[in-house]
Amino acid sequence: MFRNYLKIAFRTLWKNRLFTGINLLGLSLGLASAGVLILFIQRGMTWDTFHKDNDQIYFVQTEGKDGRYNQTVHPILGQLVKTYPEIKTGTHFQGWNNVWINYKGKDIQGNTKYVDSSFFDVFSFKLRYGNAATALKKRESILINQDISLALFGDKNPVGETVAVNDTLNFTVTGVIDQVPANSSVQFEVLIPIANLEADKNFASGADWYNTFSTVYLKLTKGANVAKLEKQFPQFGKAHFGSEAKNRKLHVVPLTEYIHQENPAFKWMIYGATAIAVFILLIISINLLNLNTAIAFTRAKEVAVRKVTGSTLKQILIQFWTESGIVLVASFICAIIIAILYLVPQFNEFRQGRMQLVLSWKQDYVTVLTLAGIIGLIAVVAGTYPALHLNRLDLRDTIKGKLSGKTQSGKWTKGTLIVIQFVIAFGLVIGAITVRKQISFMRTADMGFEKDDVVVVPSDLQYKNEEAAMSQFKPILDDLNRDSRVKSVATSGVVPTKYWSNYNMYLPEGETNKEVRFKHVGAGARYAETYGIKMVEGRDFSDDIDKKGENHPVVINESAMNAMGWTTAVGKRLRQKNNPETYTVIGVMKDFHYQELKDKIEPLLHWYEPTGLNAYLSIKLNDIHQAKSVLAGLEAKMKKIPARKPFNSFYVSDELSRQYNHLDGIWKMVNFVTILAIIIALAGIFGLITLAANQRTKEVGIRKVLGASVGEIAFLLAKDFVILVLVSIVIGLPVAYSFEVSYLQSYDYHTNIDWYIYALAGIAALVLTLCTVGFQSVKAALMDPVRSLKSE
Repeated sequence: MFRNYLKIAFRTLWKNRLFTGINLLGLSLGLASAGVLILFIQRGMTWDTFHKDNDQIYFVQTEGKDGRYNQTVHPILGQLVKTYPEIKTGTHFQGWNNVWINYKGKDIQGNTKYVDSSFFDVFSFKLRYGNAATALKKRESILINQDISLALFGDKNPVGETVAVNDTLNFTVTGVIDQVPANSSVQFEVLIPIANLEADKNFASGADWYNTFSTVYLKLTKGANVAKLEKQFPQFGKAHFGSEAKNRKLHVVPLTEYIHQENPAFKWMIYGATAIAVFILLIISINLLNLNTAIAFTRAKEVAVRKVTGSTLKQILIQFWTESGIVLVASFICAIIIAILYLVPQFNEFRQGRMQLVLSWKQDYVTVLTLAGIIGLIAVVAGTYPALHLNRLDLRDTIKGKLSGKTQSGKWTKGTLIVIQFVIAFGLVIGAITVRKQISFMRTADMGFEKDDVVVVPSDLQYKNEEAAMSQFKPILDDLNRDSRVKSVATSGVVPTKYWSNYNMYLPEGETNKEVRFKHVGAGARYAETYGIKMVEGRDFSDDIDKKGENHPVVINESAMNAMGWTTAVGKRLRQKNNPETYTVIGVMKDFHYQELKDKIEPLLHWYEPTGLNAYLSIKLNDIHQAKSVLAGLEAKMKKIPARKPFNSFYVSDELSRQYNHLDGIWKMVNFVTILAIIIALAGIFGLITLAANQRTKEVGIRKVLGASVGEIAFLLAKDFVILVLVSIVIGLPVAYSFEVSYLQSYDYHTNIDWYIYALAGIAALVLTLCTVGFQSVKAALMDPVRSLKSE
């Protein structure tokens, strides 16, 4: 019997090959897109869940007047483990510098983290080589990932080999780490015992009970009462925190919350991906159901004959399920091919190096089973509805072909589903336009500084001899300052788009209660001049500051002056909360956007850094077209200074644009889904208008014989679909507007979508529909009435 079901199914699908093709196209593209999104959702929802005893792993969070953040003071770990029996163990996870590893003349640098010997007692990262229990016990140990191991040692096991770290220290390789999962908050390429960092004087000077720059993870005992533990922290803080930090609160937060605390927008990405995946599945399901239902009415006599000859409802359902199943299985195979060859690489490209999708059948079986379950559900629904509907029709009327007036519920269902399809498509069109316009707005907005004639050269190239490099670098700077093509030069620790997340609390001199959180960084002479940042009052840093002997000069922005409650700031003095030294304000910069044009401008302070090998060298040119010749000369000179990193440069205007590349990725995804939704919706309407024209062949012939024009007949066939699209536009307008408002309000600086955008989107939807249904309508209207009036 099953063979008969298959035989009839293939015959039916071939007979209706136009609709089979439309279903295959829509389902393949839709399932591929939904599958990739489900894969991303699965990665996001299982973030940091792969560790053994995952429910026992927490991180320490600090809460102050300036909010909550995922860092704390460095000495806290040992004291917490010693004080509270609920805390089984813990580890620091500290970034400081990315070390250079040398082996037999090969130099390589990796993302380095300093950790405690208990690191693998907390986390379950696997080692390809080495013993996790002992790998970090000795201070001179180093663990590297597979890529670094392959680059330095080839395919051999490097455990026990000695490498030079930063040219001065010899370390023993004690382990090779397997690939760190992409959905892990803890990312690293090199691990080194933190005892090495604690021996660094620069680190030790800040590793006190005030500065919160350490990430600390804890492993609690099974069943530990977290709420009870946190209630004891206020007393702990009073006993150990410095006097300036007594009011801080401590929290222990589950590891799985780290990504959401660090990046609050991440959950909205998951929600957005879920919504889009649901929309896609809804659209393709509606399309399949619409076409199957429409085609089913051409098979009414077939179903009636089956019933007369003894077929049960179960047998009719199995037949329809078989046909839907064949289409969906074929679509699923095509979807896998499309996803692997095109969509996953495209998705990874617009993710810009952040969590990448790497397909693994072992890891992703949940995603495959989820998609297979969804396909099975769609097949059952798409096969059940038309079968049940036909089964309810009167047997005598069905055999006689009298279905007129009995299919109105089908028409209403079909109409409702078309409206839903186009409302989703219309909303996605407005969404894509909104995202694109916001990106364009941010890229072209006035940032408060000049960006078009400035080129930046990273000047910290990891020199082999810093002192010798500085002596060679000063003449290079002098040459640049004398160059007629160069308007201004500045060295600095940061440049716009690359400001650190480095904060401290500042107070006006003589006050103890007025604390303001400043972002603070170092800048050299003529920084504001080089970037064309206007001074509200006072002046920028200059070369003669050292000669004047000014006491800790700083330059602040307008937001900092206003936050302090000052109407004028030049000459005012302030200090850091944990530092008695005072700083003198010598200038106030007009507010400028030093980071993405998304959040409000925060209070900012620049301290003075003498000209030297700072992180960046900014060069303002008289004509940006002269940049290549200036950079060529600079590169030739800087290559004479022995360094580990190669010379490179970037234009500030390009970097400003590049910082929004992640939004380009979001736009590309929304754009792709929008085009997909439109194609599927229009393909469905094309199939339905074709079927409607075929069902009304005789009616069209009779109308032509009675004198109806081609235009009148075309209008007759197309009007129902056009009305449905108009209804969709009316319903879709408030839906699209609601999305636009909520999306744009997430940006402090945003564009607006003009009313005519909605009008153009609606007109475009109408024109595309008219083109789709008009073609088939006119084709049907032009048919020779002699052929259409022939007896069946």
